[in-house]
Order: sequence, then C-alpha cells, then structure tokens
Amino acid sequence: MEDTEQNLPDVVEEQVQQPVGLPADQPIRVPLYRRVLKPSNLVLSADDLKEFCELLVEVNEKAKEIEYSRLDLTTFKSPEQATARVNDLVCIEYNYVAGNGDAMQGLGIPKTDERAFPDDLQSLFASNAAYAERAINLRPLNTVEVLLGFEKPSLKIDLQTLPSNPTENRSIINVAGRDEDWVISTAQKIDGFFKKRKAARPIIHGSGAYDYIVYLAFLPAVIWLFYKYASPITLWLEQQTIFLNVILGIYGLLLSLLFARFLFQYARWLFPPMEYYKRSRLGAFIHRSIATVVATGVGVSAAYDLVKAVFVSLLP
Repeated sequence: MEDTEQNLPDVVEEQVQQPVGLPADQPIRVPLYRRVLKPSNLVLSADDLKEFCELLVEVNEKAKEIEYSRLDLTTFKSPEQATARVNDLVCIEYNYVAGNGDAMQGLGIPKTDERAFPDDLQSLFASNAAYAERAINLRPLNTVEVLLGFEKPSLKIDLQTLPSNPTENRSIINVAGRDEDWVISTAQKIDGFFKKRKAARPIIHGSGAYDYIVYLAFLPAVIWLFYKYASPITLWLEQQTIFLNVILGIYGLLLSLLFARFLFQYARWLFPPMEYYKRSRLGAFIHRSIATVVATGVGVSAAYDLVKAVFVSLLP
C-alpha cells in the first residue's frame, strides 16, 4: 500500500537554540591569573588562624574595590546601594571542623578566643567566593580560597595505604582573578605570613622515605642485632628442620617489617606536616622530647657497637 500525502508525517523544523549573549552590565568573570600555594610544615595556633583570617579580610577589601569599579552603576538606584550590594556578597566565609565531626560556619573572622573554638581542629576553610556563589550563582572577579588541614597521619596499618607515598596533606590555597596585581600581591602576603610560621620537620614525610629508612638503616640493624644477641635462638634453630627454619625466618622478617612500619607511621604522627594548637604545645613538646631521647639513645648505642666491631675486625 502506497503512502498518500495525508499519511506522511508532518515536517517539524528543528529549533536551533541561539547563543545567549553576555549582558552588557555583567563583566567577564573567567580568571586570567592564578596562583596555587600548598602550605606544609606549619605550626599554627588559634591566634595565628585569627590573624590569618584578618589578612584575608584585608585582601578582600581590595577585591571589593575592584568589583565595585567594574559594576554598571546605572542598574542601581545609587552608588551607596551598589557599595552595599558588593559588601553583602563579597565577604569572607569560613567553615571549620572539630575532631568529633562538629562543624561551624560563619562570615567574617572566627572567634578563636572563645571556649567553643575546638582544641582538636581538623580543618579550616575560608573563601570570599563561596557566599556569593551560593547566593546569586556568581563568583567575584578576584577570589581567594583556603583549605588548611590539620589531620594527623593515621597510625592504622593496612595494605591499601603505602608507606612509601608522601604524607597526605590536603592544605591548598587558590588565588585567582582578573587583576594580575591583586593575585600576585595576595599570594605574596599569604606566603609571607606562612614563612614566619615554618617549622623544621623530618624527611619522613617525603616520597620514598620509608624505603630508604628500611633498606639502609632498619634491616641492617635487625641483621646486626640478630648476629649479636641471637646465639640461644640459633642453637635451638640448628636442632629444627630446614622447612621450619625457612618459615620462621620469613615470619620474623615480615614481623620486623611490620614493626618498622609502625615506628615510621608513629614518627609521622608525632611530627605532622600541619600542626594546630589552641594555647600551649607543652604536651606535644614533652611527648616528642621523650621519643627523641629514646631514639637517640638507641641510635648512639647501635653506632657505638658498630664502630667497636669495625675496629676489632681491623686491628690485629
């Protein structure tokens, strides 16, 4: 049966969506310049965090001035209304999380001197773009976003986390905008603030540090200790089968590597890449002093035995 003209479907013209032009009163907000900072090896107190947020408020005032200068004032009833609009939307918003999971969000500078401010701060986020983006779905022309993470490395030993990887540090600072001078000066001020609070940290947080320590220090030390103090054990092993000797040797090696990994993760936990304290570091100082004294004593004793053995083997 042939299709007649009445049976043919109607032709529907495809509606091609025309691109929507950018409103004349809306400046382009794609950042032209960006600086990314990754702070590490910092020791910050609650007062330091308050001072840092004050620094963010200071650089944000300049960002407000740039934002105001790019506005089309004809869309506002008065310049005062435009200024109020910028002040309302381009503001510093912070969010911090305590060790128990409780979170606090607010505008301006957090009240770090209050009792409610956590002693075990886990992270602090601050931004001059988050509030405006949530309120009107637009970001300011120049933005600064900060995430400072103070989580200590875990003492948990599992097969998914490789000790050879560098210590996880979620801290990052993004400075971006359309004004090059503002981006550069803001990044320099933040970098200068953190340089004054740098702390010496061991090399244990770097990539591959675990491998170097285990193969160049720990395993030679284990072999030396077994050679020096394992005479009663070797006498007993000589009476056992070769199979049992192999099994015990492999098990002893794995057990020693497990112990080495615990000591390594304990050292990372004891000296975290980002450290926060509210008022005093006395407890942490005492803990680290005791651990340092014990480690130094063991190291000096091992070095003395090694040097003594070398001299005895060389001298007739």
